[in-house]
Amino acid sequence: MTEPTQSQVDQLTQAFGTFTRRFKVAEAAAAAENALNPLDAQTLIYVRDHPGCGLSDVARYLNVAITTMSSATARLVRKALIERRRPADDRRSVALSATEKGGNVVDDHIAAYRETSRWMLRALDREEQEQLIRLTEKIASSEP
Repeated sequence: MTEPTQSQVDQLTQAFGTFTRRFKVAEAAAAAENALNPLDAQTLIYVRDHPGCGLSDVARYLNVAITTMSSATARLVRKALIERRRPADDRRSVALSATEKGGNVVDDHIAAYRETSRWMLRALDREEQEQLIRLTEKIASSEP
């Protein structure tokens, strides 16, 4: 492993700042129509992708306190984006699932992310696109 120079760290910090702002703008635009904050949007995505999950599953995935997750799910239930059910085999637990409306919100959210990704990839030639994807996946799979 090679230690980066301060100049490289500064360049990457600036580039990722611009990069992430693009995604945040896309996320905010998709969420604005449904008045979702970033935590609620990420909760909804997880619940849609993991039907029947519990509060602790989502809290662990998003690395937030269970009380924080409880508040987020309550907001999403009030907006009719997710449902809470008590499984017949364990009446003390709660199973979460996205409603049809919630699924549509997630689809809109992901479409905004994909359009931002498409915009970024268009700035590169085919080889650079593949390289960016490979390197991003490598970074994403590494531990901090």
